[in-house]
Amino acid sequence: MKKEFVRLCLLQDICYEGETEEQKANWKDNVLTSVGSTGYGFADCGDDLDTAEFACDEMEFADVEVYNFMGSAYEAERFYVRDIVTFKHKATGELYVLNEDDLLEF
Repeated sequence: MKKEFVRLCLLQDICYEGETEEQKANWKDNVLTSVGSTGYGFADCGDDLDTAEFACDEMEFADVEVYNFMGSAYEAERFYVRDIVTFKHKATGELYVLNEDDLLEF
């Protein structure tokens, strides 16, 4: 039986359509200053999370920190570590979390 997983990516690699080079640089600086270079967030494909289905025997546990973040037009984003189980795909080495209905709530 396969389950749906959400791919993770390094926070500093998250980008948005239409952002300027200055916005990208500010984001990266904030990430590196706030959580360092090894924090992860949810990868997306436009407006949707990047998901894939795998059998559980294709995955192994991984030990990485996953963050949610919030910000506004008036301040830089703040990062909040998630208490969540992470997995590594054995064949590709990509990192994932199990997809849940409340995944984006915190």
